Amino acid sequence: MPGGFKYTGSLSDNTCGKLRTFGVAAAHASLISVGDVVRITSTANAAGDQEIDVATAAQSVTGVVSSIVPDFTTEALSDIKLPASTAGTVRVVVDPHAEYEVDVSNGPLTIADVGLNVDLVATAATTTGGLTISNMTVNFTGRAVTATLPFRVLKLVTGSDGVLGSRCVVRVNNSTAVSGAAGV
Repeated sequence: MPGGFKYTGSLSDNTCGKLRTFGVAAAHASLISVGDVVRITSTANAAGDQEIDVATAAQSVTGVVSSIVPDFTTEALSDIKLPASTAGTVRVVVDPHAEYEVDVSNGPLTIADVGLNVDLVATAATTTGGLTISNMTVNFTGRAVTATLPFRVLKLVTGSDGVLGSRCVVRVNNSTAVSGAAGV
């Protein structure tokens, strides 16, 4: 079941304020879609909002795109993507206790991998037949106890292939959104 990181819930009793608006500079290089993992950049937009871009492997992350704010000038209210080289605004889940279900690349994970940390496979989103799909996954290769890996494996899930561990539930482990995080 492709679609990037799908929000499944949170350990937080109160999820208010866990969704933040970020700008996206026109200089961003790839298509941004709901379910994509993003990271704050060291810039802000004209309104003073922090800007984000798509995260890559081995980086701390800020959160997962929940929605794309529509561009009312184009009247394309059905757009759920932000094309490359197009400035815009996105809403990002920044809850440090949010949990996401996601596909595993190069896997599957095994029961011994629950509790380990995994890296991101930052494959660009694709648009087919009017639908834009996030293709981001986590990487079976390199799973470890390493604290700098961005996601913690919480649970194994059976994927569309019928294999337990071809999908999993993760939580952001190394976040730019937590107090005391290193700057970018």
